Amino acid sequence: MRKMFYGIALFALLAGPALADDIVIPHDAKPFEVKETDIVRIPVKGIAGTNFAVKVKGPAKEKVNNISIRVNGAKPIGANDREIDLQSTGKGNVEVEITITPPNGEAKTEKYEYEIK
Repeated sequence: MRKMFYGIALFALLAGPALADDIVIPHDAKPFEVKETDIVRIPVKGIAGTNFAVKVKGPAKEKVNNISIRVNGAKPIGANDREIDLQSTGKGNVEVEITITPPNGEAKTEKYEYEIK
């Protein structure tokens, strides 16, 4: 019985730190702070044929996710949504520049800045 109790206690200690990461989604361009374990997610929307370019300066690496939505069970025509996940690679300041270029319009640039503590 005692061995079983110690086994359960050891399992609880090992499983405890496996908590989910925090995801931070900025809704404006004001600088902010995150923890080193946080993921910064920037949603980007565009019509079909839109090109996205991401430049990251600082201790973070980007991963671009294509978002596929469904309306009434089908993918709507023209949807081209993406999410950019930024995972820290250390502490410091990060500057992100996202250029969105629609197929028949002017390019628009969004800039974000945050500090990893």
